Amino acid sequence: METSVSTGEMGIESSTRSPPKIMPDKLKITLKTLPKQLSIAKNIEHTVKSLRYNPENPETTLTDGFKEEFEGFASSIGIDKVAYTPVPPEFIFQDRKLIYENAIILVMEMDKKAIDNAPSSQTQEMGVVTYDELGKATNHLTDFLRENGVAAQASHPAGGFVVYPALAQKAGLGWKGRHGMLITPEFGPRQRISVIFTSINNLPDNGSNSHSWVSSFCEKCGKCIKACPGNAITEESDASSIKRTVILKEFCHGCTICMKECSFNKRGYDQIKTKNRQFNSK
Repeated sequence: METSVSTGEMGIESSTRSPPKIMPDKLKITLKTLPKQLSIAKNIEHTVKSLRYNPENPETTLTDGFKEEFEGFASSIGIDKVAYTPVPPEFIFQDRKLIYENAIILVMEMDKKAIDNAPSSQTQEMGVVTYDELGKATNHLTDFLRENGVAAQASHPAGGFVVYPALAQKAGLGWKGRHGMLITPEFGPRQRISVIFTSINNLPDNGSNSHSWVSSFCEKCGKCIKACPGNAITEESDASSIKRTVILKEFCHGCTICMKECSFNKRGYDQIKTKNRQFNSK
């Protein structure tokens, strides 16, 4: 469905440094999760079919009042964090295109108790529920933007056109760990991410390097890699010697153990930051 958007003549294209799009394993279907999985499929379809409702002459500026209204509505339907950033072409998956280059990043927390029970049916069911709830909220917010004269393109958390953790890191929400997931001060690695690409070109850019210390801590830690039962988490360096996490799809079964064993799930962000600073000052 997403590829139909990417085949148009207009759009922001990926770069030669862009990663390939690796499709995740199909989520295990149970009687409990089937309604949610059908809802996920329906909402992914809506992200594409609803593009025809974009205004012909969309708004391109965001007022402080509308930003406040948008974020208030987002919070009321379950969104925990909102951030903004332009999209670098190298974050767009190969063979994908964006209609707009400015992004609104949405984050929804995953239940810690369910994560701590991984691997279990409870963990899998919670993951499906979070995908569905965030997907529906993303479409609601996209429709809200259109109703207010803004053109928008939704990117569902279970699909997507871009590397979500990298884009969220650029927006200042947190930092990407060695397991490839976003680590935030509020939730550690426990969140799902979605994006809305929009015609608004004066979005506030929240990007900062205040979370960059996480990289050096993760380099010393590596618990997620050691805990992975399938040895599915690997790292490779690009031409600039920058390490990039690669998940070996054939060995990853979505058990969520890497998230469970992440130090930022076990302890608080600020506690780890203080300990890391003390260690580095010795």
